[in-house]
This record gives sequence, structure tokens and C-alpha cells, in this order.
Amino acid sequence: MQEKIEKMELVKVDSQRIKTVIDTYFHWKQLDAEIKTLSGTRGINFPSEISEYMAAYALDFFVNKNSSGGDAVDYDDKGKPIIIEIKGCSADEDSAPNSFSPSEHFDELVFARLDKYNDLLKIYRLGINSTELGKIKVNSKQTVEDQQKEGRRPRFSIQEKIIVPNNLQPDAIFNIRDKTIERPKNL
Repeated sequence: MQEKIEKMELVKVDSQRIKTVIDTYFHWKQLDAEIKTLSGTRGINFPSEISEYMAAYALDFFVNKNSSGGDAVDYDDKGKPIIIEIKGCSADEDSAPNSFSPSEHFDELVFARLDKYNDLLKIYRLGINSTELGKIKVNSKQTVEDQQKEGRRPRFSIQEKIIVPNNLQPDAIFNIRDKTIERPKNL
């Protein structure tokens, strides 16, 4: 684990960096709207770089700028690193799928769901690691782990398979316009 952390390029999301991320979000949102008018269908996927930085800012994580080893890092009470995987979604429907790599290994899964109309990012700490994720059924015959062993990218809706059945509420809501963070569970 320590070797994995040492290979990461960890950065704290400070006020200047979050301002840049927010500016980039509004550029993406404008481009997304323009693409939709051209195609008449779906726009551009919500970039993981934006959702990861916003979630890390709201939850006080370090972002991993390196391409391997998880999206972010947190530390427990004893200073032990926790590898965080962040999955984002901007689709309005609950059935929108998220995909996972065949070699995903993390200590905690975080889900960031964008309410694009209100510019809110609802962030859930799901309380599951990559081993527990592997047990989730992606179809009637296979689990995430089954498909990963085949070298495939399992896809399923985090909203349908984890959030709704467990009646989870967001741990944080990041108001993108106001740069404010609400923590509903702590109220």
C-alpha cells in the first residue's frame, strides 16, 4: 500500500484550484449544450477530472494526478492512507450506468451525481471497497468480479444497485455556483 501511495502525485484542492475546476465545469456545460443542439441527442459525458476534483474538495481528500492507484486519497485517524475511487454521473435517469476497469482496487467508493440544472454535485461515500464491489450482480449470471476476471469493464447503475436499495443520502452537496458545501448527514 505504501509503495502505491509513493507513486501517486497527490494534490490538495485549494481555493485557486477549485476556481479553475469550476470555470472548466461551466465551459463543459456550455459545450455540452451546444453539442446537444447539433446532434439533437446526448451531449458530452461529465468529465471525471471535474467530478473528482469537486468531490475531493467537498470531502477534503487529496486528488491523485497520476493515472494509476485510485482517484484520491484520504487518511484514517491513525494516518493510514485510504485509496478512494470516485465515479461521477450527470444523467437524470437512475439507470445510467457507471463502468469499472478490470483491475480496479480501492478502499472506498465515492459517487458524485451532478444535478446540472441546479449546478449541484451530490456526493455519496458508499462504504464499499473493491472486494465488496466485486460481489454486485451486473446481470442475471455475472457479478462485477466475474466480468473483471474476463478482462471486461463491468457496467451497472450505482444509483440503482447501491444508493436506492440502501436509502443512502449524500454526505456532501457541493453548490458549484456558490462554492459552498452542505453536509446533510451532519445537520
